[in-house]
Amino acid sequence: MGRRSRKRYKKVTRVIRKPPTRFQCPTCGLMTLSIGIDRSEDIAIISCSNQNCGLRATLRGIPKIYQEVDVYAKFLDKFTEGTIEVTYSRGSEYEVEG
Repeated sequence: MGRRSRKRYKKVTRVIRKPPTRFQCPTCGLMTLSIGIDRSEDIAIISCSNQNCGLRATLRGIPKIYQEVDVYAKFLDKFTEGTIEVTYSRGSEYEVEG
């Protein structure tokens, strides 16, 4: 007489998701918006890598605890309100829109 075999369980591993590094540009609609944060000066530089769009903006007064996702949300709020100065660099020409 043998013993009942023990049931083997699979170990469940949780996938830890990282915050995104590329975001959707509000002008061209592509996932080409990148955000760089300068922690020493508390500014964030937002730029679209699409050659047809070329959106560029700078946010000042960013808190130290903000990550790229938080800066993107703040940028979208200010962009839809129209309270941020945005420049478009398509090739060699520059256009300023307030």
